Amino acid sequence: MTNQFEVVDQPAIKLIGLAADFYGGMSPKFNGQEVLGPLWGKVHQTLAELNIPRIKMIGATRTADSGEEGLLNQFVGAVVTEVPANIGILEVLELPEMKLATYEHHGSMAGLVATIQKFYGEVLPGQGCARSGDWHLEIYDERYTDGDDSVMLIAVPIR
Repeated sequence: MTNQFEVVDQPAIKLIGLAADFYGGMSPKFNGQEVLGPLWGKVHQTLAELNIPRIKMIGATRTADSGEEGLLNQFVGAVVTEVPANIGILEVLELPEMKLATYEHHGSMAGLVATIQKFYGEVLPGQGCARSGDWHLEIYDERYTDGDDSVMLIAVPIR
């Protein structure tokens, strides 16, 4: 299956979830698997305990507040139209309206870093897209499964 590239208008959205700092795939200190797996697990567990549906999940990543080279912060959250009264330990992140360049990742999470590297290194420049802002989004909707037939989106704001 071919990875699909598309430019879309994303309305403002609200996420409820948690965040953590980690070293990204372009850093020699990469520790995404050690940090992000447990973060996603904690968010899924908390959403289940609070009976909050996980119809669409987003990992919203940007440079960590410290500004340290290669250190990123990812907010993992469920998309909600309204924030429930009880969100427990979860926090709210509101993403603004954005024009996004999106690229599909097919298959297991094992190949995600390679797809991200191809997206930033080849696809975006090849499409003449210039990033606008600091966000990197991983969008998981009904097409995402834990298997080799999984599809999720990588997205970045563009001008």
